[in-house]
This record gives sequence, C-alpha cells and structure tokens, in this order.
Amino acid sequence: MENILYLGGPNIASEIYNKEYANARICGAEKWRKSLAKFLRQPHFIVWDNGDLVTHEVMGGLKNVYAIGAGNHMHFYLHFYSKYVNLCIVLTLA
Repeated sequence: MENILYLGGPNIASEIYNKEYANARICGAEKWRKSLAKFLRQPHFIVWDNGDLVTHEVMGGLKNVYAIGAGNHMHFYLHFYSKYVNLCIVLTLA
C-alpha cells in the first residue's frame, strides 16, 4: 500500500469548478500524500491529509449504510404521518 492514495470528501465537481467552498481528504503513504495535499490546497478547496487509508474507506462505506437506513426510516415515518393527517382532516370535515 506504499503507492496507493485516496482523495475523497463531501464535494461536487461543479462546486469546486465554481470556486465554492469544498474540502477533501487525501489518505495513504506519506511519500506522496503531504506534497500532493499541499499542491491541491486552494483558498476555496481545503485538502487534509491522513495516513490511515483503511479506516477512511471503511467509515466512508459505513456512512452509506447509515444513510440508507435513515432514508428508509424517514420514508416510513412520512408515509404513516401523511395518512394520519389525512384521517384527521376527514374526521374534522365530517
């Protein structure tokens, strides 16, 4: 894993292109990581460096699992709540 680097973060290419504030992390071996992070860093694009590539990837994947679970829970909650509100409106009008 000496020559592997990972660049990622919560940003969208169009935001970076339009010079909106964005940030990213570059993970991997120190040999290239620090110099590349310094090269990419701009006033509107902050790049942090970290040597722990594996934890970064695992936590990034785990975040997706939590997001899917939260989305499913919210969908169920909103579906149930909308039926309850409709029932209340019908009972009020009756």
